[in-house]
Amino acid sequence: MKETPPSIRIRVHDDVSGDDLMPLLLGIEEEGVPVELTRHGELNPLKLAHAAAIESKLGIGIGIALDYVVITTEKLPEDRPYIARFLSEADGRLFGGNAARVVKRIPLRGFGGGYTYENQEEGNY
Repeated sequence: MKETPPSIRIRVHDDVSGDDLMPLLLGIEEEGVPVELTRHGELNPLKLAHAAAIESKLGIGIGIALDYVVITTEKLPEDRPYIARFLSEADGRLFGGNAARVVKRIPLRGFGGGYTYENQEEGNY
């Protein structure tokens, strides 16, 4: 049996459309990082992202549900993700590319504000 390469894991709620996922997947692909996507009944994007990060050999997970997309790492607490955005407001390609950039440990491309773990510490939501 062939072992799969280390990849970013994405856990997506069953109701999220493929059209919503495509830009995110393209952004990850552009950075050259493998990705594995699975669908789940869980509605909490924080739980989805945290579980995905723990499953990932790279330690990076993305959760998508309830109109949110969340990037986190296996080392962060479940309720304190690295980046969380409304799916409708997130540039999927940029968001996916930035998830891959976390893996590659290179600077993220800008989001133009928004909610991240870093500015959550300062009370900026």
